[in-house]
Amino acid sequence: MNSSANTSLTALEQQPMRHLFRDYALPATLATAASSLYNIIDRIIIGQGVGPLAISGLALTFPIMNLSIAFSSLIGSGSSAIASIRLGEHRHEDARLVLGNSLVLTLVLSIITTVLFLTFLDPLLLFFKASPDTLPYARDFLKIILYGILISNLFHELNNLMRATGHPKKAMASILLTVGLNLVFALLFIFGFHWGIRGAAWATVLAQTGGLMWVMAHFLNPKTEIRFTRGAIRFDWKTTKEVVTIGLSPFLIHLCSCVVIMLINMQLKHFGDLDYTGIVIDGHSIAGGDLAIGAFGIINSIVGFMVMVIFGFANGMQPIAGYNYGAGRIDRVREVLGLAIKWASIVSIITFTLCMAFPKTITGFFTKDPNTTTITAHALRLYVAMFIFTGFQVVASILFQSVNKAGVSILLSTTRQLFFLVPCLLLLPLKYHTDGVWASQATADFLAAIVTGAVLVFHLRKGALKK
Repeated sequence: MNSSANTSLTALEQQPMRHLFRDYALPATLATAASSLYNIIDRIIIGQGVGPLAISGLALTFPIMNLSIAFSSLIGSGSSAIASIRLGEHRHEDARLVLGNSLVLTLVLSIITTVLFLTFLDPLLLFFKASPDTLPYARDFLKIILYGILISNLFHELNNLMRATGHPKKAMASILLTVGLNLVFALLFIFGFHWGIRGAAWATVLAQTGGLMWVMAHFLNPKTEIRFTRGAIRFDWKTTKEVVTIGLSPFLIHLCSCVVIMLINMQLKHFGDLDYTGIVIDGHSIAGGDLAIGAFGIINSIVGFMVMVIFGFANGMQPIAGYNYGAGRIDRVREVLGLAIKWASIVSIITFTLCMAFPKTITGFFTKDPNTTTITAHALRLYVAMFIFTGFQVVASILFQSVNKAGVSILLSTTRQLFFLVPCLLLLPLKYHTDGVWASQATADFLAAIVTGAVLVFHLRKGALKK
């Protein structure tokens, strides 16, 4: 192993935790924040440059996008966690096998999902409550994005593995490169070439192509310790089983997210048409449900940005926890957990405060339409009412994933979405209409926080984090 890689990996076990967490969490947080910030700016560009119905059309693509991300996370998150544990056990050849095996699995899954989504694209969008006004925007965007699924999945998977194998700053640089390219292309294609929502899609695919070239160069470099080698690029059933077992938790998170977003769109379309009537934009009568879905698209971008910042802290924790778990240093696992919860909770509290205090100001960046602004500002306050618990929930789930406790991670991942949020989305709107849809998020956050806290305390007190 070269000296720099050896120093980096040794630091995971020996460097003071506060400094180590800073070195891993700061690049991870900056990277995820920058990536999510692009999504916000992208929505602003689409809202200001194309129109409010384009944002609604984009929101209709979220279930398909989340389903695609689910399959990517199944391999990417599982591979990263297993690679970190292998490095902690000083099994470097096995870590290279994890890398090569993940490449094969990603190629196969990406091709399958691309073919399936493109084949059934229109029926899926209509099932997700696309209307004649919003369907063209959703279709134009997704057709381009779907052709780039392989590029997107490979980029995100390899970037996570770069961080997990001791290169957090290079992983951050690849995200920042992609975000920069994305912004330049989006402005050029939408405002310069007037390609509309298709310009945003092309900007995303081309930017991720640039990011993929960066991470591939890293893993093909002979000086990189954990890199692609001819013998390791193959399917290995034992490795695949371990990767899928750990990756099942984030897979289920995104799968549940797909179901939840689909249900939200359906409920907003139905009750939005009842609650918001008589809306006219540019002389054209607009269904209230379409604007409610657009409001959700805006809120999803705002809240999603802060959630990704939280995931940055959790992702920074992951290789540290995984490595030290593999090395038997449970004391350091507990220490990094405390730091991650602290900083993720600070982000949650700041998000709650800003959204409660300045909802119209925040919403106004995305659209010039007063109807959409009013609907979104009101909904935002209800949506984030219990957001102060989100940081804790995310970190706890990622911790159990990092230390090979797949069953616990899956329990925490699915509890909020399936056992709490789905019933709330089905029941609360019957009485409160669209307000019930927005309030369902806060209700589920509160209930899930109670379960997460109980599970984490139980495992910490019983010493269940031991190998």
